[in-house]
Amino acid sequence: MKPLFYLSLLALSSLASANSHLPNHRHIAITGYGETTVKPDIAVLHFSVEHTDKKSAEAKAEVDKRFNTLLKGLKKYNISGKDIVASRIAVSPRYEYSQQERKQLHVGYSASRSIQVTVNDLTMLSDVMDLALSVEVNQIQRVEMASSKEEQLQQKAVELAIENAKTNGAALANSFGAALGKVYSINAQNYDQIKHYGTMEKMGNARMMSADMGSVSPGTYLQDDLTFKATINVVFDLKGKN
Repeated sequence: MKPLFYLSLLALSSLASANSHLPNHRHIAITGYGETTVKPDIAVLHFSVEHTDKKSAEAKAEVDKRFNTLLKGLKKYNISGKDIVASRIAVSPRYEYSQQERKQLHVGYSASRSIQVTVNDLTMLSDVMDLALSVEVNQIQRVEMASSKEEQLQQKAVELAIENAKTNGAALANSFGAALGKVYSINAQNYDQIKHYGTMEKMGNARMMSADMGSVSPGTYLQDDLTFKATINVVFDLKGKN
């Protein structure tokens, strides 16, 4: 049984080696990190419009009315159709449980529609939210801060990760009396964008709750930095110093 046990270990070792992405010759595996931050220059507002009525047609008509009024008002802020994404209106029967009859009773129909609006001028953010409240948008679900240069910023983070991998790899190789050779493999592990919209979300809901409290001073919207991160795994061949 002992020789068989050793043979099994060798087989497992060979299988692991076959599945490994690391070369059999001298090499160094490095993980590079890159990160860049920027102030947001656009905001994406997520609204929902809902209405319940005894008849489905009346519920839908009310949602359509509010939506069309919102669209008309957005033109004043130079928000075009390409900056607006609206789901199709959904209508469904609504039931409520009756304690007296101990069963679900049909009480009408609910119509709903989700709307996404991109505001390209942040100085208009407060006004656009006030407009939404004025046309009786039911909920400002969240306000997502973003950048119009997202692709460029993410690419910059990747470039920084590559440079980080080269620098760290060269320093480590040099410490052991070697030098970096050719690249054996590259694996872009992940790209991340950290969006801070928690504070904005709470502000949006607070403004909505205070909409019926008369004249309220506009809130100040804090613009947290957006962080773009990249991680890259690189395997270099190692060579002796010349």
